[in-house]
Amino acid sequence: MGEVGGMLTRGGIQSMFFTQTIVILALSLGGLLKTLGILPALLEGMRDKLTTAGQAIFAAAMSALSINVLIGEQYLSILLSGTAFRPTFERLSLHPKNLSRTIEDAGTVINPLVPWSVCGVFISQALEVPVLEYLPYAFFCYLSLLLTILFGFSGITISRLDKQS
Repeated sequence: MGEVGGMLTRGGIQSMFFTQTIVILALSLGGLLKTLGILPALLEGMRDKLTTAGQAIFAAAMSALSINVLIGEQYLSILLSGTAFRPTFERLSLHPKNLSRTIEDAGTVINPLVPWSVCGVFISQALEVPVLEYLPYAFFCYLSLLLTILFGFSGITISRLDKQS
């Protein structure tokens, strides 16, 4: 049958049940924390204390990373961090693409490195390799986060809005 045939006949929807359950539970937990106002209150408490682009990018990245690690769902980390930090980036005259790139690098790209996240569980099951075993080889995942923070503090690749607009 071959290796490809073996991968395609491993149980279909039944073999994906655990991953689907993780997605449903993560979205439920995230929705609960948002509806109760817990996550927005935590994020809003720090938002107004940010006065530089580096601080704003670092805080947005750590917010997306924390939500990703706590909840295990990349879409919630993007949604909650993006919503919470948009006014801060506007106040600091930072182009919205800076926020988009920051939460992408700290939310989506980091998700495969979290063992209980949706991506981590899926990749681990599909490749039959534990997350901690492929972690040292996932250079892109952790270097994206480090470079985003470094560029935020150094000002490299940071776009600003024109004051006239």
